[in-house]
Parts: sequence; structure tokens; C-alpha cells
Amino acid sequence: MEKTSNQVTSLEEFQKKVAKMKAEFFLPPLRAHKYTLLDVIGEGAYGIVCSAIDNTTGEKVAVKRIMKVFDEIPEAVRILRELKFLRFLREHENIIKIKDVLLPGDRDNFNDVFVVFELMPTDLNRVLRSKIELSSEHIRWLMYQLLRGIHYLHTARVFHRDLKPNNILINAECDLRICDFGLARAAFDTQPDMVYWTDYVATRWYRAPELIMSYYTHYSTAIDMWSAGCIFAEMLNHGRPLFPGMNGFHQLDLITKILGTPSPEDLQHVRNPKTKQYLQSLPRRARKPFSEIFVGADPRALALLERLLQFDPTKRPCAKEALQDIYFRDLYEADCELVAKPLPRNEFAFEAKKLSKDEIRMLFLKEILEYHPDIKNELQGCELHYELPSQAEAFRQAVKSKLGGNRLRNYESMPKEKLSHHVSRAYNDILVESKSGREDLQSSPQVPEPMATVDAELVGGSSSGGIGSEVRNVMNRVKGEGRGDGCNNYY
Repeated sequence: MEKTSNQVTSLEEFQKKVAKMKAEFFLPPLRAHKYTLLDVIGEGAYGIVCSAIDNTTGEKVAVKRIMKVFDEIPEAVRILRELKFLRFLREHENIIKIKDVLLPGDRDNFNDVFVVFELMPTDLNRVLRSKIELSSEHIRWLMYQLLRGIHYLHTARVFHRDLKPNNILINAECDLRICDFGLARAAFDTQPDMVYWTDYVATRWYRAPELIMSYYTHYSTAIDMWSAGCIFAEMLNHGRPLFPGMNGFHQLDLITKILGTPSPEDLQHVRNPKTKQYLQSLPRRARKPFSEIFVGADPRALALLERLLQFDPTKRPCAKEALQDIYFRDLYEADCELVAKPLPRNEFAFEAKKLSKDEIRMLFLKEILEYHPDIKNELQGCELHYELPSQAEAFRQAVKSKLGGNRLRNYESMPKEKLSHHVSRAYNDILVESKSGREDLQSSPQVPEPMATVDAELVGGSSSGGIGSEVRNVMNRVKGEGRGDGCNNYY
């Protein structure tokens, strides 16, 4: 069937848009020939995500360009906080890993930040919205990994506060990573027991009842455990959310229809008078048996779900207690569970200060240097006011060449001030390798190839197929639907 002129025009416009994003992606200074751009795989209000090849290891990665970071100081503070969380929590295999944060060329004037993540091809939300059923072993293995990641967070006294299927990345081997720490907070010993969470806007469907229409509550691991229970229920419910409330009152109504009317003791944890009054006005409701909602589900899974979805937060198990449940009896190994060190309070002191753009920019630079220990010591105490020769120029010229543009000289910017040989050499070793690096850009499918080709092994499964096989089918379905690889979750 021939394409209509409108279809051709639409396709051409899309191709031009992608080409433009490719050409502009690496404009700011980057490390010389460290990464080769593959494709644009996600875009959002604050930036773009591209897949790329790490030219040193050959590994595929996701490079997130966060644009105009310093235009809004509160947003810059949030991004810096998230970068710090991910650096301190990077030892756990069920938390998304930052592999690199690229060095800027101009210390005093950079406005974009490039963060390199491990590439995860999809998220749990896409899997649940597909027509392929997750087996009981899929669900058990995914839930086990989710609780392991939550346990590690909570040992560091970090609360995610926005756990939902969109923020759980998975690959064809059914490896799971918790991502998006934009709403996460750390609790420190000097803070009061009660905290007003002014910016808490997590997705309502996964929000603990004590936080519905009320942000004044304890820093409590129970908030994340409720969210984990909602995610668990959604997997057991064939991808259907258990409490899809349209507003706060509707959310409470749905919760009580399944869990029953909260007792007077349960209501003590509700801080908002209007919320408490509304709950007291509801007709008396009995708890609905989970076996009637999740027909055919493993009874052990339902028993754990009941523990997680307790209206009273003090009755919910912590992540460690949930991992010790009989449901995970043949998976849980206490000796294998990592315990995180408490986060250093001084690393987050910036949150309590009123910072200028230049001050927050310097804090970003210090954080970026944590990923470059080879030059961190070289630059301690040095005043660097200049622009460095940039790999971005090489990338841009390579993209232009690929798209039919003209080849230009290697660099469009050079150092504005002379530096000492000692410091200049340290930067040159890291940043200036353009002559020896390759400049050709590779093309790739819009969905990373490993998702369609990886040979997944059985993880806790039985004979044929394995846990990875059905998830691979989900990936292939997503691939057929176009640019749907889940990488927007890096935003």
C-alpha cells in the first residue's frame, strides 16, 4: 500500500525532529570520544535521553542531558539531591546506577548536565499494560528484587516516596532497578519526628492512606511499603491498579471498599481533620477477602499482600520483615542482603541554604568530580576560568556529516586563559582525545538491540521459557509499537 502525501510529510517531520535532537544533543563540552551517540530514546520537559555506546567498554548506556539546570534554583537543588542519592546508593544491584557524569568544559558557565546511566530497556508499567501475562514466578522474583532495593534504601534512612510501576525498570533477564529519586528524602537524627512534606505529589494510586490529602506525617518506611503493596497487587491483578482513585476522597473510598472501614485506632494516624471526618462518615464496610479479588493467586502471596496493605502504618512490615516472609522462603538469604551506611548529613547541607546560581553550579561541579577521581585531586583549589576543547564539537560534526552537513575544524572554542602545565595536562588527558578517537556515529533501532537478542537464563524458574522469555516478548511488542523503550523513566 502506497503512503499518502500526509503520511510522508508526517514521517519527514518526525525524521527532521529526531535529526535535530541528535545534532543538538552533544553541543556542550563532553569527554573526548568517550561515547558514541546511537539514538534519541526519550524526551521530556527538562531534557533528552539518548542511547549511546561507551567506546571504552562497548557497553550500551543511556545518556540523559538535563537542560538549563540553573534556570530554577529549586529544581537545581532537587536534581543535585537526586544525583547525591544515586551516588551513595549505587552499590546495590536493584537501584539504577549512574555510571558517569560528564565533565563540563567551562566551569563558570555550563548550564546542562549529562548523566550516564546503565541502559534498561523498559519499565514495569509497560510490561503490565501489555497483553502478556506474568507468571507467578515472574511476580515473585520481581517483588523480591523490589523489596531488596527498598530494604537497602531504608537502611540508609532514605525514603523513595514515589514508588510506582513507571519507576521500576526491568530488562529481558528480569533484573529490576528502582529509579527516579526526585521525591526521595533522607531522614537525619537531628530532624523532628513529624515533618511537613510540602512538595509531596506522588502518584495518588500508590500513596499511603495517611498521606492522602495530608502531608504532615512521620518520616516512615511504612509509606514505601504501602506503595510496594499496591505494585504487588497490580501484578497479581493482571496489570489493573487496585486503587485507581480520581481524587483524594475517591481514593479513600476505594481503599475502604477493599480493606474495610478503619478502626478508631487506625484513624489516629490520619492527621487531616477533613480526611478523618470523611472516613468516619462512610458506611460500615467489611474487609473483602483477597482470594475473591485475586482469583487463583498463590495464597502465600495474598498473605504477604494483606500485611503490606494495612491501613495502620505501624502494622505494615518493614522491607526486611517482608523479605523474610514464607513467600520468599527459597529466595531470601540474610547474609546476601547489603546494609547501607547512613548518608553523611553534611552532603545535604545545601538544602537548608539560600544559594545563588553560581553557588549551586559549583556544588554540581564538585558532585561531577566525584566520578572523575583521576583529576579531582589535580583541581583542588585551582581557579579555572576558561572553556576547554570539546568532544561535543566532534560529535556535532560527525552528526552533521552523517546528515549531509559540512565538516568543520575540530574545535570551535579554545582555552581563553593559559593554565599551568600541571593542571592543563590533567584536563587534557581526560578531555582532549579527539584526534585519536573515532568520529563516526552509528545507527541503531529505536529500541536497543539487546532487548530482542539477549539469551535470558532461568532465575528462580522452572523448566521451559524462564522468567526472561515472556518479558522479552513484551520488549518485542514494545519494539513493534515504535519509540516505546521506557527510557523516559530516567527523567
